[in-house]
Amino acid sequence: MKVDIEALGSFSRTAHDGAERAAENLTGLTGIETTADVTAVTLAREDSLVREDRDRIGVVVDFDGEISGATVLSFPPQGVETVLGALLPGDGLDESAVQEVGNIVTSGFVDAWADRLSTTLDITPPTYVEGTDADILEAASFESDRAFVFRSRLSAVGEALDFEFYMFPDNDSMTRMLSDGSGDGSVPLAKLSTLQEMAQSGAATAADSVSAMTGIDTSVDISELRFAPIESIPAELSDRRHVGVVLGFGEGPDGYVLILFDESSARAVVDALAPDAAATDSFDEMAESAIREIGNVMTSSFVDGWANVLDTTIAISTPQFVDDMGRAVADSVVARLGQRQAFAFLFDATIRADDRAFDCEIYAIPEETQLEATLDDIDPDATAERSTRAGSL
Repeated sequence: MKVDIEALGSFSRTAHDGAERAAENLTGLTGIETTADVTAVTLAREDSLVREDRDRIGVVVDFDGEISGATVLSFPPQGVETVLGALLPGDGLDESAVQEVGNIVTSGFVDAWADRLSTTLDITPPTYVEGTDADILEAASFESDRAFVFRSRLSAVGEALDFEFYMFPDNDSMTRMLSDGSGDGSVPLAKLSTLQEMAQSGAATAADSVSAMTGIDTSVDISELRFAPIESIPAELSDRRHVGVVLGFGEGPDGYVLILFDESSARAVVDALAPDAAATDSFDEMAESAIREIGNVMTSSFVDGWANVLDTTIAISTPQFVDDMGRAVADSVVARLGQRQAFAFLFDATIRADDRAFDCEIYAIPEETQLEATLDDIDPDATAERSTRAGSL
């Protein structure tokens, strides 16, 4: 299967339009102002879709026509209580009401695809599911060999709503749609999968670097490859405070790497590397140096595997220390890349500790034209041997 990048971008826009219609339908139904925060296309991997063992309530709706597959509207129990409280005050959980909410929200999403394809799509009656993320995926007949998943996040102003919407198109539909372009900019799906595997291995090596330098046992909790409008990337990061570094990388897939710790994790890193650093609300020069050092080593670990596969050297820039809200950190990177491209492939990995609260996120955003050139050079059968070549600053 070949993926036409321009067509993928067009369908990403369609998915976001569908998410906005779904949010409008939910607003009209409940009176709760709802918005579509993020819509992205991901390569289908069950381990990235099942974020954690969460209690969720879902509604599954199949669709058929020019494009076929399944949709899932998933939300936490408290989100259901909020919605049903607006619809049926005092009635408690009503499965039929949840199904109707799912049906109305899904129809908005599917209608956007029908309009885009100038056709009619049939949908099945909604199915109510209660359980974990894995239970809901099983009810949607999720298959790990599906090529892509369209995923959106819906949220409400001033309400405890955190809805996730998934569209799982079948492979025949995606193959047909993504082959409709001119063929320019098309890449084999196997090469994108290789990129994903390289990022996964690079993230694992970066986690090993954290463990070796700090004595904190860490591992990769989540790793995925997403394709999204460049302007939506800041919304991927939470509004909480992040401390870390931003680095540029080049001579290969040019772009940026963000290594971001939550505040308490950054403190743990500083305590391990620079125990004499001042313990204040801000990070002193010694603490900043420690964060730059570990960010430099982690980034080198992350991109060295790419260099090995491509048989080249990928240079990285001097780390820029950042201490700000997540979206503000990403805004500066997006502003630079957004001058040259409308969409971006985003590598996203989360590193957590085995025995304590520890959170580090790695985001790699390659520049689009260089990434396409890099994909031409990738051998899907290649394996990468990763080694850390960075030294102390």
